[in-house]
Amino acid sequence: MEDTTRPPAPQMGGILGEVETVGVKPVPDHERTMTPGKLTIVWLMASASATTPLIGALLFHYGVTDMILAIVLSWLIGLVPAGLFSEMGREVPLTALIVARKSYGNLGAFLFSVLFTFVNMGWFGLNTAVAGETLSAITHMSGTLWFWIVGIVQIVLVLFGMKWLEYFYRYTSVVLLVCYGILAYYLFAHYHAAWPHATAPMAWGTAITTVVTFSILAWTYKVSTVSRFAIPKSRSTANRAFFLAPSVGIMIPVLVMGLMGAYSQSATGNWNLALLGAHAPVWGVIAAVGVALAIIHTNAMNLYPSTVDLLVALNTLRRPTQWEQPLATAILGLLGTVLAILGILNHVEGFLNVVGDVIIPFTFIMLVDWIWVQRRRTPVDAFFAKPRTSRGWWSWPAVIAFGVGLVVSIWGGDWLPGLFTTVLPLPVVGGLISALIYGAWAVPRPELTP
Repeated sequence: MEDTTRPPAPQMGGILGEVETVGVKPVPDHERTMTPGKLTIVWLMASASATTPLIGALLFHYGVTDMILAIVLSWLIGLVPAGLFSEMGREVPLTALIVARKSYGNLGAFLFSVLFTFVNMGWFGLNTAVAGETLSAITHMSGTLWFWIVGIVQIVLVLFGMKWLEYFYRYTSVVLLVCYGILAYYLFAHYHAAWPHATAPMAWGTAITTVVTFSILAWTYKVSTVSRFAIPKSRSTANRAFFLAPSVGIMIPVLVMGLMGAYSQSATGNWNLALLGAHAPVWGVIAAVGVALAIIHTNAMNLYPSTVDLLVALNTLRRPTQWEQPLATAILGLLGTVLAILGILNHVEGFLNVVGDVIIPFTFIMLVDWIWVQRRRTPVDAFFAKPRTSRGWWSWPAVIAFGVGLVVSIWGGDWLPGLFTTVLPLPVVGGLISALIYGAWAVPRPELTP
């Protein structure tokens, strides 16, 4: 069994000493300093992407009132899962895919780690492409140049890990808010931005599915990867604030920027507010800064989990080394940037959207296992112990429950299309079915009960 309790090896000083090398190991107590406010800002900035206003265009035909209600309902659906993952990271300072070893077995967690590595890298490339194309349109400069600028900045930020990412988010958040606030002012001052009214009957299932898969439930499994740097639950009295911080941080930008996207769609025919600055030099600079920050904020939280997920997969095969985290970050970031430049990822966006259906059943089963089966009692070292039974390598209850939920998530609409379009969010239903099957099948492990 790997010894995770020994003191950390001596670190290098200077700039190299600031590079994050914790990898998949437990975060040391002296690095667990993130407060509820800092945790909220991290997720506010991660969620405030340049593409977040797209929500306003996707739900535009339902009208603003029902769009707001759909976003609020989506927040209520994702509130508990996001909160529980936040608590998980504070109770055991490990990334979610390490904890998933007890839910799916080491081999199951390995396969999910590989899958999520490439899904997150794919979104990194796609967002880098969006940034390059948008900044190219605003500044009338080469898109390839912007691909490299945005890609390299993101790689450098992620190399320095969550400590410096949190600093970056905190101190640039005001700049982002000012940029988009000025763009919103420009929209209302120069265009007729009327209150968008409904032009189609409200389909709650479709609307909520759009929001949760675009935002809160797509982020949820990554929450503990951040909250493992938060103040431990045993040393804090602000547990309710930590529970709420991720979901509040994720959903406020969805609501505010979704409204901005809807009004921009109504006034200009385009949801992308940043493009308002394409033909005006001063406004263009403001838009370019806002877009660059929005993309970098969000995409750092694609590359960072991609790196950690890859390290989980590697750790299944061998012991971790000190510098594998920065090396993995550089390789994945450069590969994602190159693929964005080549345009390859533009052809796999549909695949990435389908893979998103995997995340909700995966997440819900993990939560049932953590709360009902493990009873939140598994010691940190147990996640790194070599399995002694087949159950430790592969959990059939979790795999079968996941498979059923995935089938429902992808094809359930073919069986009862009206129900899942007008009433129920299909991926959430699939996730709940997975959780119920697993909860009924699995039992608390004897070694974890009093």
